[in-house]
Amino acid sequence: MFSNITVGIDGSDHGWRALEVACDLAQHYSASVHLVHVPEIPPSAMAIGIGAIDVPIDMEQVMSAGQAVMAEAATLARNHGVEPSSQIVRTGIASAEILHTAESTEADLIVSGRRGVGNIASLLLGSTSQKIAHDAQCACLTVK
Repeated sequence: MFSNITVGIDGSDHGWRALEVACDLAQHYSASVHLVHVPEIPPSAMAIGIGAIDVPIDMEQVMSAGQAVMAEAATLARNHGVEPSSQIVRTGIASAEILHTAESTEADLIVSGRRGVGNIASLLLGSTSQKIAHDAQCACLTVK
């Protein structure tokens, strides 16, 4: 039924649970698992009174933190008996990057957590899992 599973990793409890479910499905269907993580980039400006100051973003530090989350995800997958076929860390909009990865890996299932680390932003922009489910060209599974 499933041969390529893309898993959105965000480091949240729901994200780790999504990875566990994806690994279970991968074992059941002998599917490949592709992990993708899009680190949350902190705001680049801070309001002070009526003005704002720029806060430089250290992209090297952001990517290093992203690689650490990915290493943890790969270890968790291996602990569940699945060797990830790919481990991708990208910058950008999480939903768009997960969808891009799903398309490039010819995924027939995308698995993501229901609520990630960006809960406040999701109130304003909509959740990543909702955007994935809306725009995906394959089946989606959102895990709580």
